[in-house]
Amino acid sequence: MARVLIMEDEPNIAFVLKIAMSEEGHEVRTCQDGFCGLQQLENGPLPDIVLVDLCMPRVSGRAVVETMHKNQKFQEIPVVIMSGSIPDSRSFPPADSYRTLITKPFDLFKVLEIVNELTASQCLAVS
Repeated sequence: MARVLIMEDEPNIAFVLKIAMSEEGHEVRTCQDGFCGLQQLENGPLPDIVLVDLCMPRVSGRAVVETMHKNQKFQEIPVVIMSGSIPDSRSFPPADSYRTLITKPFDLFKVLEIVNELTASQCLAVS
C-alpha cells in the first residue's frame, strides 16, 4: 500500500482516481489546487507518490513540481504530471523534476500501472 497525493482541480477526475487507487489498496489524499497540495506536503505524512495536474488555480502544477524538486525533503518522491494538453515549454517543469507525463483523457488502468510501478520499490524498502 502506498500513500498517494493527487492534486487535481477537476473534482470528477480526482474522485475517479481516488476510488480506483483506494480499491488497489492505496491510501489516497486529494487537493483541488497546488496551494492545498503544498500544504499537504508540508503538514501531512509524506506521500510515496504525487500526481499533479499541470494547470490548477492558485499555485500551478509547474510551481508545485519545481518547489518539490528544490526541497530536499521532497526530492525523492516520484511525481507524475497530468495534463489535458501538451503544454509549451514555459509551463512545463524541468525534465529531471518528474517521472512521467499522463495526457488526459487517460486510460485509468495505465495510471494505476504507473502508480503501482513507481511505488513498488518504495513499498518493498519499507517492508
